Amino acid sequence: MKRRIFFAGGGTAGHVEPALAVADEIVKLHGQWECIFLGTESGIESKLVSERGYQLRTISKVSLPRKISVASLLFPIKFIHAIRQTRQTIAQADAVIGFGGYISAAAYLAARTKSIPILVHEANAKPGWANRLGRRFADVVAVNFPKVKLIWPESILTGIPIRSGIADLAVSGDMKRNERAIRLGLDSNRPILAVFGGSQGSSRINAAIAEYLLNPSVTGVQIIHATGPNNPLPEARSDYLPMPYFEDMPTIYALADYLITRSGAVTCAELLTVGKFAILVPLPHGNGEQMENASELVDSGNAVLVSDEEFDGNWLRQNLPRILGTKHNQLSTTRRNINAANEIARFTSELLQNRGEKTNDK
Repeated sequence: MKRRIFFAGGGTAGHVEPALAVADEIVKLHGQWECIFLGTESGIESKLVSERGYQLRTISKVSLPRKISVASLLFPIKFIHAIRQTRQTIAQADAVIGFGGYISAAAYLAARTKSIPILVHEANAKPGWANRLGRRFADVVAVNFPKVKLIWPESILTGIPIRSGIADLAVSGDMKRNERAIRLGLDSNRPILAVFGGSQGSSRINAAIAEYLLNPSVTGVQIIHATGPNNPLPEARSDYLPMPYFEDMPTIYALADYLITRSGAVTCAELLTVGKFAILVPLPHGNGEQMENASELVDSGNAVLVSDEEFDGNWLRQNLPRILGTKHNQLSTTRRNINAANEIARFTSELLQNRGEKTNDK
């Protein structure tokens, strides 16, 4: 039987990539099922979803205000409008799978009013408001961190769905590192430091790298740097390769000996999976989830944590020689469940099968 599954979670790659990983698994399990994504025209999902061959249906963007303002007064009206839009969009849905963010909040409420089965995946160590809301209505709740399982005892600990190419690195390593390096004009025999600030980049991290390059404290290290698609692109120079966005993250993880990045849930799970050492600069906004996400990597010796306020070119000059000069051979071998996407796909199948059996019994 053909099913239509809607995925909700946009705005950042941290919401979109796990959803895409689950959609890929559902297609593997049920080739006739249709996977459709909810998002906004301005979110990164408008790029990532179409590139993977899936359909994106858009609704109005409604962000939750974090302080009292005119926008906060208009929020209830805009949010109700977004729910109405979503109700129309998911009218023929068999299930909704949400991954957090404002899109998910509207999707959960719309699905609830239409008695559509709901699955929630919480990636962060500190759940956001949308998933705290969705959990109240969900048929299945999957989580990434054991500490969330403790506060949501009904949830299932799956880990986070990650791209198959990155999961493959954890299993077999990379046999084509030299070939990948040559393709980017890099030397695989010298250290490679990859820098990225999330899917949209980070002006703070970009500024720190620019400042550091004025007077670097180590030589021989090659830096590849994703500045963000909407940020200015610096000029390339010897041992420094900037680009707007890392299109192929498995290649980046395969090449990098060290990384500098934010500590989004997806990034932290990927770092644990591939066993690479990182300098983590948690995003200071939100509800503090990035600091929580980073704790497991830091505690296991897989990362160094530095605050957004402290991180600059001078910090790099003082600390990079020590970090790059220390052998990190004892990286934790603890791995997240690399089958999380498949597990959530199977939960979806079982939920719909059970719903169908109950309906037939009536």
